[in-house]
This record gives sequence, structure tokens and C-alpha cells, in this order.
Amino acid sequence: MKKSIFISGSILALMLCLLVRIPEPAYGAEEGMLSKPDHPETVSNDKLIFIGDSRTEAIRDAVQDDSIWSCLSSMGYDWMVSEGVPEIEDEIQDNTAVIILMGVNDVHHVNEYIQYINQKAKEWTDLGASTYFVSVGPVENDPYVTNAQIESFNSSMEANLIGVNYIDIYTHLTENGYSTLDGIHYPDDVSIEIYNYILEHLEEVRSGIWG
Repeated sequence: MKKSIFISGSILALMLCLLVRIPEPAYGAEEGMLSKPDHPETVSNDKLIFIGDSRTEAIRDAVQDDSIWSCLSSMGYDWMVSEGVPEIEDEIQDNTAVIILMGVNDVHHVNEYIQYINQKAKEWTDLGASTYFVSVGPVENDPYVTNAQIESFNSSMEANLIGVNYIDIYTHLTENGYSTLDGIHYPDDVSIEIYNYILEHLEEVRSGIWG
């Protein structure tokens, strides 16, 4: 009799296990899982070209998409003019979005940036391309540049760029929160947040909401 009761109990337990769905463990960003974003529908057919410095390298490494990347650590205006732009200029054509993320390493070159980017934006517009400038993002106690200097740089760029779509990542990060690895460079989650914000802006511009 005891053996029969034991077998019935085992069968009952098995039936309960089959009926009750045990939820799978959830994994999120806090466990290190980062979702790679897809290009928005209205920019998926555009060629995206990114020009920038080490912060741009971090975005490239975090998202690993199929865009064209011309970026190098510690670089600024002189490199952009001599190498950064020339090495990708043959790639610029109709339906190309040229996205520039420069300035954190040499905010004192603001006038040179404005003059050069305005000149190039006109040339690229004639080819059917669009130019975007991403504002310099904030720092945390960096010894080489302050947020006050960055804000002055960004204000001048926004006020004086012509034929260029300005993407204000500085305000987005300061209002929504951010972190850095060393005072100036962002971790992967912030780099991906910047990338997503850029693509959302491109989506809205292409849809006629902005711009």
C-alpha cells in the first residue's frame, strides 16, 4: 500500500510540474547585456559615415554596425581636415548622412570647425548628402576641458553652422544621466545611447518632423 501511494504522489508531482510554467531568468543591461539597435526604417537605405575621435571609436566598437567610420583617438580639427574627412570623401554620394562628432580635444578651434564644416556641408549637399554635427558630450572632472568650455563650444557651433543638422547630445545626456570611465570616455551603455539618439534624430529629420 505504501508503494502504491508513493507512485501516485510522484505522478501527481510530475503533472503539477508540467502544468506550472516556471519563468526563465530575465537578463537586462544591469547584467551586461546590451542590445544592438537597428537602423530606423527611413534611414536604413542611407549610407552612414561617422567622423570623430576616441568617443566615436567607442560608439563604433559598442554597436558594430555596417556604417563607415573615420575616427582616431585624441584627434581634433587638424586631423579631421588632413585625414578624417579626406579618407572617406570618395564615399559621399546621394542619400549619404555624414555625421561629425568632433571638438572635445580642442574646443579652442571652434571658429575653424565652423568654417570648415560649413564649407564641406555645402559641397556634400550638392552631392545629395546630408551633414549632421553631434554636440560635444559632457565630461566628469576632466583635467583638460570643462563642461563650461564645452557648453560655449556647442553654443557657437549650433548658432553658426549653416546647412548642417545639429544634434544636441549634451543636453540629452545631462538631462537623462550619464557616466564616464575616466572623466571623458563613456562606457558601452552610454555610447549606445548616443548612437540611438543620433539615429532617432536622423529618423525625425528624414520624416520631416525636424529640420
